[in-house]
Amino acid sequence: MAIESFDLSRALNSQSYAYKCWENFYYGNNTMGIDSKSMGEIKQTWKSEIANWQANALNDENAYEIPDDDFDRAYQNGKNTGKDATGYDGKTGGTIARGVGDAVVGATGAVLPFINTGIDVGTKAVSKAAIKAGGSLTGKAAESAGKTIAKGSNASWIIGAPLNLLQGTLYMAKKPNKTEKEACDVLQDTMAESQAATMSAQEEMAAMGEELMSLSDEAAEYNEEANDQIEEQKTEYDLYMASFNALKEKAESGEALTEDEKALYKELGGLLTEKGENITVIQEDAGDTVTTIYDDMGTYQEGYDYAAETVAEIQGVTDYAASFDKTTQTMCYVEGAAQTLNAGSALINGYKAGAFALSGSWAFGATAWAWAFVAMAAAGFGMSSAGATEQFNWAGEVGAEIKAREATQDLNASTSDMYDTEVDNYDNWMTGVEDLELEIPDEIAPPENTELPGGETTTGEEETAAPAATGFGLAGATEESDKKKEEEPASGTGVS
Repeated sequence: MAIESFDLSRALNSQSYAYKCWENFYYGNNTMGIDSKSMGEIKQTWKSEIANWQANALNDENAYEIPDDDFDRAYQNGKNTGKDATGYDGKTGGTIARGVGDAVVGATGAVLPFINTGIDVGTKAVSKAAIKAGGSLTGKAAESAGKTIAKGSNASWIIGAPLNLLQGTLYMAKKPNKTEKEACDVLQDTMAESQAATMSAQEEMAAMGEELMSLSDEAAEYNEEANDQIEEQKTEYDLYMASFNALKEKAESGEALTEDEKALYKELGGLLTEKGENITVIQEDAGDTVTTIYDDMGTYQEGYDYAAETVAEIQGVTDYAASFDKTTQTMCYVEGAAQTLNAGSALINGYKAGAFALSGSWAFGATAWAWAFVAMAAAGFGMSSAGATEQFNWAGEVGAEIKAREATQDLNASTSDMYDTEVDNYDNWMTGVEDLELEIPDEIAPPENTELPGGETTTGEEETAAPAATGFGLAGATEESDKKKEEEPASGTGVS
């Protein structure tokens, strides 16, 4: 996740950005690198908001986080994506059992050449089975071999060479770890795609955060401007009302009003009505504007859900890969070592079998049958040498996938952290707009028609009721007040 640079000037002028900095400083490990002095300036500038920020930060429930069920579903989709792409279920039990078995056989073949003891092959079955696997010794020759070995010569090669051939042959037939290695090959591309996806999610969240901060600030600025306009209208209303009441008291005292005073009295009645209407218009316009901004901000929920689903899916596919890639690499090393052992023992067994074949009389073929064991050892050596090379190469290639998977996991973890931070910021920005209030005064009703001396009235215009004190509640303005209140509190209801 890219580290966002800190902009103090912006923090002192943007409430939304100030909250983001404050939250990062206290709850986000200060990844933005904000110094204490700058944070002090931020807190001083926005001291009236700190309590709300703290309440929001300590609230464990966030209505904008993706539900657990949706996260789990996306996680499973990620696992299934990996399985579908590779065609491998990720089960490693058979791989481990096979690798251990091959290692045991390889070790057996390696140890046998060093056993310098007579081997009882009164079991003709052993020699016959061995020769059937790679030579042409049959009948009496096999029986003669058994007698020769029974005399106590170093005849471990008669078991070792067939084992060498058997292990080499089985390797070529089964190609251990091939399926898992090919799955890792496919996953290398999947990891590259996953890294691109999680980086895109980070970029998208960063862009959404900037847009949401602008919208939040726009709503706050509009609310502030509306309150300033309302305050201005109320100030003028109070001035007009003071003049209106002074003329009214003069008239009621029996003192005659001049024509100019009568005209002013009538004009003031209209102006007072106008001011009340102006405040109503300001209230309605501000409510509509802030509601529209709030609704626009609400559409960003989908973007955060998509980011969370991306994190979940990538976590699913990396967990799937991690379930077998390390094991696959280990078993490639195990299998490579087993084939190396087999190839080494095949060299020794082939040498001993050849020495034995040359030790007898060619004329009577007393030991010539041992060349069949030489052939077995040679074949086993060739196949196991190739197998060992292949397995070690595979281990290296699987290692490249493991590195890609680990890099993907690290990157996805940073995306997950960014999501947690950004969705908390989103929650705060939405709450901030919900809590915006218009300070609507109560005592802005137009004066009642009052007769002046001589039967004249203040105005013939229709009365306009004072708007009720209200905030931006998305349902619109509240009902008209039925009566005046003694005080003029600034009150309102938040966006809901």
